[in-house]
Amino acid sequence: MIRKILTLFLLCLLFTGCSEEKKEEENIPQETIDYIDPVKDVFIFGELKEDLKYKIKKANCNADFANYQFKMLGKPAYEGVVKDINDNDVDLGQLKDFYLEVVSVECSHCKKQLPLMVDLAKDAEYPFVQYFNVGTREEVLSLYEEEGLSIPENMIVLCRDEYLKDFIKENLALKSYPTLLTYKDGKVTFDAVGEINEDSFAMLNTLGFEEVVDVSTLKDKYGNDLLSISRSIDDLKNDLSKENQEKLEALDNDDYTAQLAYQLMGKKADLETTNTPQGDHFYSEVDDFSVYENEKLVLLYTYLRDNSETEKVEFINDLMKQESDEKYIVILVEGLESSSFALKNMSVRFNCPVVSVLGRMPEDFFNFGLANYPTAVFLDKGTFTGAYSNIESKEKYTEALGIFLGDQCIAYKSNN
Repeated sequence: MIRKILTLFLLCLLFTGCSEEKKEEENIPQETIDYIDPVKDVFIFGELKEDLKYKIKKANCNADFANYQFKMLGKPAYEGVVKDINDNDVDLGQLKDFYLEVVSVECSHCKKQLPLMVDLAKDAEYPFVQYFNVGTREEVLSLYEEEGLSIPENMIVLCRDEYLKDFIKENLALKSYPTLLTYKDGKVTFDAVGEINEDSFAMLNTLGFEEVVDVSTLKDKYGNDLLSISRSIDDLKNDLSKENQEKLEALDNDDYTAQLAYQLMGKKADLETTNTPQGDHFYSEVDDFSVYENEKLVLLYTYLRDNSETEKVEFINDLMKQESDEKYIVILVEGLESSSFALKNMSVRFNCPVVSVLGRMPEDFFNFGLANYPTAVFLDKGTFTGAYSNIESKEKYTEALGIFLGDQCIAYKSNN
């Protein structure tokens, strides 16, 4: 009898030990979390010969050529008829050799370089197309009037067109305004991002129409194709469980959330390297971003046109009223009218630190394309775990928190 009791006692101990061991496995300490392998790109610009690097950098507003810019090369032009600002039909597919400047009426850099673009267009060897991806006909005409400019006869000005907008988003993945592209024989031969000057434009002409970069020659030292050796979004997507793919697709209300999430998921953020402040008025209420390296952090990107948009501030403040333990930083995206200046004139304030893209912040925090505001970007202990574009409601945002910062975060390998 005593032997049976001892046996039962030992079995109970063994069962309890197994249960506790299983429980420990389920509650994985944060330090041991293994993130899904991120999308990885070889830095293509760094692999080029020095003479070509010099020319490209000079034509690209004295900046290194980003990988997404290389991937635009060779892309076909939009083949369709659009209306210009004078309501005339324009068939872009028939132009073949031309310039395409993609701009926004809300972009201060676009406004600043507008007079130069008008002068360059007057003497340009090829047709010059200026496309306002953001801006109505009235807003574009008002901008020209404000600058005291007239549209040259050989410049085709296009206002926002939904079909052209979708084509650019899907085929070119533009990340910044202004972007100036050259097309030869109906295909992209060069693209410069940022404010351009006359010297940059001269070199852009050379690379766009004379010394066109042969995409097939972009090889590493082992002869591998630089445009195809990176780990793609499809690779990362296939690493997610079907359940997590479905969660992300259900959250993707603007056809952009999934793209941003895949682009960011699993990447380490550089919290120590910050850019140099620019401009006279900007917010920088965080002196040291590395204090967030052990936190769950949400970056809330928004844009304020003027000081009347208090409802945007109130909506974002409402989003932050969660019972979870994440920290927040609001990042103001500057436009034609400074968001920082607008906030300074408001009677309401954000309930968290505010930093503007003109302020001192890590380059990682704005080095990706945003299409709609507000957008949330999520980090878990210094690692990007996802993003939620065009936040529409607190309920959907709460779902996003669970997907990207909860225990079942889709960026954890253990959850896939």
